Amino acid sequence: MVINDRHVSVVEGKFGMVSTASSQATQAAVEVLEQGGNAVDAAVAAAFCLGVSEPQASGIGGQSMALVYFKNQEKMFALDGSSRAPFSLHPKKNPKKPIKLGLASTTVPSTVAALGYLQDYYGELTLRETLTPSIRTAREGFEITELIAQMIEKEKDELIKDAGIVKNYFDAKKSPLKAGDTLKQPELADTLQRLATVGWQDFYVGEIGERIVTDMQKRGGMITDVDMHQIPVPVERDILHSTYRGLDIYTYPPPGAGRVLVQILNTLEQFSPEELDPDEPLGAVILAMAFRFALNYRKRMPMSPDHYLQTTTNLLVDKGYAEEIAKRIRSIYDRALVDTFIPPPTSGETTHLSVVDKDGNSCAITQSVELVFGSKAMADGLGFFYNNYMSAFEYKDPAHPYYLLPGGRPWSSVAPLMIFEKGKPKYLMGSPGSARISTALAQVITRLVDKGETLEEAIAAPRFHSSDTGALLIEKRRFKQETLDALELAGFEIKKRGAYSFYLGCVQGVQLPVKWRESFTGVADPRRDGTAGGPAHILKG
Repeated sequence: MVINDRHVSVVEGKFGMVSTASSQATQAAVEVLEQGGNAVDAAVAAAFCLGVSEPQASGIGGQSMALVYFKNQEKMFALDGSSRAPFSLHPKKNPKKPIKLGLASTTVPSTVAALGYLQDYYGELTLRETLTPSIRTAREGFEITELIAQMIEKEKDELIKDAGIVKNYFDAKKSPLKAGDTLKQPELADTLQRLATVGWQDFYVGEIGERIVTDMQKRGGMITDVDMHQIPVPVERDILHSTYRGLDIYTYPPPGAGRVLVQILNTLEQFSPEELDPDEPLGAVILAMAFRFALNYRKRMPMSPDHYLQTTTNLLVDKGYAEEIAKRIRSIYDRALVDTFIPPPTSGETTHLSVVDKDGNSCAITQSVELVFGSKAMADGLGFFYNNYMSAFEYKDPAHPYYLLPGGRPWSSVAPLMIFEKGKPKYLMGSPGSARISTALAQVITRLVDKGETLEEAIAAPRFHSSDTGALLIEKRRFKQETLDALELAGFEIKKRGAYSFYLGCVQGVQLPVKWRESFTGVADPRRDGTAGGPAHILKG
């Protein structure tokens, strides 16, 4: 279907559903579901494949966070797959500014540990089976999309400094590959093949781990064998629960930003559905203010994931607190805001996938290498980009829960979520986009619930984001002038973004059947290269 000149990938199916930011990753998950794998198997397959076919956004050199739901057991948890700061750090010798480039900007990659953990404890297939599509895609290659070509071109001045990147991402004349060219990654294929053959632990305590440490020593990185042997095993955390107009919202606790999403929804709930149309002046102003308040207060009240459940003053998720915010918003519709709004110090690139199997089991994974192409450096001979999560810590305040310490976890803005209606799961979704994740998801939710739009309409609809400086980043030509005027009157400085802006998130969603005759529906956000897909059949064991 075409909505406002942009194709939206929408698929229905009876045997489960997948939505990712890459056609190769979607097909990898579908292939695994057809082999009889469950939602976790398929999500792991898609997550590994995204590191191959969407390398600018994630990969085995980064970190992965998951929300997992098993229907029959009524079990849901958040998997905290945070990376770790190197143990060689010393608080008194921390740099004054965040490190953003090169191997020194890299934390201990945790994606392999997170996906390996999911596969070991909750998958039904073997790691070899879930890695097969990724190995094939890396070895045989895939056609570079216009988006990936733009990212390579944009970052070429840094990328060309690394011989390993030049070998695969540039042509014989050292010009960046273009849309339509084939990207083959033989070194990455070999690395994934070794994981499939030897086991994922090899990434940390085997040959691959040794090669990473050697690379770090040669090129100024801080990761040592001590770091790699302290395998960043993920932590299962209790889910964050709230409600919105009678629907149950389950989302990601700290270190993620689910509590920002919950505060936004709590604030919006204080207004009538008729007031919240994002396409109209009043609704747009309410949403924009709610976004900025929520981001501001997360910055003011950072919370350690290890202590979050022990606190008794979680104002961000308190509905009484939301009433006070709503009163304040009502009082300043037509004049500038007086607070200084500062969002979390995250500005990275990310990707998201959503998978539901035929039994209703669900797995959503948001993963990243932080900035586009991470550290802009590739692991020597191993074919993956190192992350630059050293840039996602607090560098000045030692009391801050995300202050840069040896073994520390970086701050994250992930917020994968599930929505239940009358006790039954109805939607699974998430988005990349750093600070824009919660605001993108909130707009989709209010369109679904308050405006009665379909999942396709809500994901493809016009979108904006309130920034920390009073700037409002908006798909300008998709909004009418009266709405833009109202936002400016409310104190926002309009910053134009193109229609279907890459910057404003990329929601991958699945709608689950509530009645037995209904189908699964998958929708991929048209802002990137995403596709939805579902298995045509399931192999019988």
